[in-house]
Amino acid sequence: MRRIYIILVVLIVGMIGMAYLYFSNLNTETNTNDLSLKTAASNSALIFSFENDKGFYDILNGQSLIQQVIGENNSKLFSSIKKKLVEDESVNNLINGQKIYIGFSSGKDNEIDFLITTQSKSNSENLLSKLNINKTKLNKFENAFKLTFTDSTVCYVAVKNKLIIISNSLNKIENSINSTNKDDNFSNFIKANSRFNKNTLANLYIDFNKIPIVLKGILHSNLVGELNVFNKQNTYAALSYNFSAERLLFNGTTAINDENNFYQLFSSITEQKITITSILPDKTANYTSYAISDYSIWHKDLAKLMEIRKEDQAIKKSLQKINETYRIDLSAQFPLYFKGQLLTFQLNTGEKFGAIALNNGDKVNQLLLDLSTEYSPEIRIFKEANIPYAFFGDPFKKFERPFYTIINSYLVLANNASSIQSFLNSYNTNKLLINSEDYQNFSNQLPAAATITYYINNKNSIDIFGRNLKQPYYKKIVSKDEMGGFSAFSYQLSGDKGKFLSNILLYKTPEKSIQIDTITIAQ
Repeated sequence: MRRIYIILVVLIVGMIGMAYLYFSNLNTETNTNDLSLKTAASNSALIFSFENDKGFYDILNGQSLIQQVIGENNSKLFSSIKKKLVEDESVNNLINGQKIYIGFSSGKDNEIDFLITTQSKSNSENLLSKLNINKTKLNKFENAFKLTFTDSTVCYVAVKNKLIIISNSLNKIENSINSTNKDDNFSNFIKANSRFNKNTLANLYIDFNKIPIVLKGILHSNLVGELNVFNKQNTYAALSYNFSAERLLFNGTTAINDENNFYQLFSSITEQKITITSILPDKTANYTSYAISDYSIWHKDLAKLMEIRKEDQAIKKSLQKINETYRIDLSAQFPLYFKGQLLTFQLNTGEKFGAIALNNGDKVNQLLLDLSTEYSPEIRIFKEANIPYAFFGDPFKKFERPFYTIINSYLVLANNASSIQSFLNSYNTNKLLINSEDYQNFSNQLPAAATITYYINNKNSIDIFGRNLKQPYYKKIVSKDEMGGFSAFSYQLSGDKGKFLSNILLYKTPEKSIQIDTITIAQ
């Protein structure tokens, strides 16, 4: 019996020792792998991640849409890097099966730089000496090598122990090597979410904190109006790439880390079928729709946000003044007629609108009669300021004392009477976006239900892009070989217990095949 106890003790001690060695080694390996992730996360607003595996490249060969997104020059350079580095047996043996991160961020002279990071299985200091077999020209800098490939494309490579960094920018390489402030928040978010994405082909991670810096190099204007959605967003997204030859679709989650963010008010609201978009004119350039399932609960959260912003007292005084002047208790009456959906949209002309779904348009018409002045039989203007903002917050902040119309139980707002008339002309003649075959096909690619949806129609946004984008990026956005080849973009969010289930779709209209009349030819 004593001998059995001794054997059991030895076995237990042995198991503990083996477990310690395994997890110590695993932790060391994880810390090593973290270095390439942290380097990418510290220097990138968007990160595309995949495993260096031949199967991945074989699948990606059937997807030409990614090349359209990154542009002709980057596609050419990435192709050279793949052929000269990844497909080189001596190099690939060092990184086969390893995670590769491709990060994108702002660079000098309004350029978008990329940063590729990965790690070798063993010390890779001698990696660059193996490149001469590919007739690649090397120029040594202090911390990196400049590689000039046979097709004249150029990139920079730095190797530090097991870490390998590749970029189109020498400055980006030097910053990533010398930086001591690694972005642990973004990298920790990526690590936490990568656990659930192990079986996916590739992943896309977005740090919205860094997006304004990228947009600054692209835009003529500041982040105002519709672009304000990107301003001061302490938000991360983790999305999985869904392969398709016809579209670019990513699914995953979006997490807002600021409790006082307006969009956080929707993070626990489950999706619902969006119907308010049926009123959109066919010339709509972009829209944002919102779903609110229980307004009384949602408005309490909005009131708390207004209190934090120190706007609550001004709103209370405004509504109290309306009550005393017009004998109308809007706080008690107006919410009764709200039907759970909001919409803001912009036409190709740049005109901006807001819309609110109602369950009884006639009742609201009567309610607002004394609060407004008639401009024409179908158009009125509010006498008092900030009424829509008081009830629905940020989407309606731009409509301080708007003109409005109520048609088929939709309250439509704009800052100019001519804009309302333009909307009515489209609505009354049935010139609507929903009747477009292209929009119908686009909508079929996504769930019909959502909490928040952002949509951009590329064709209808051309003039808006022209006014806001710097010339090099405007050319990319209209080029049929690059972003101009896509007809629409959507970012769809569905509330899920404090975060958002998310879909990002870049949609390209399928090319219609030409039907040949064989009977006519035969005759």
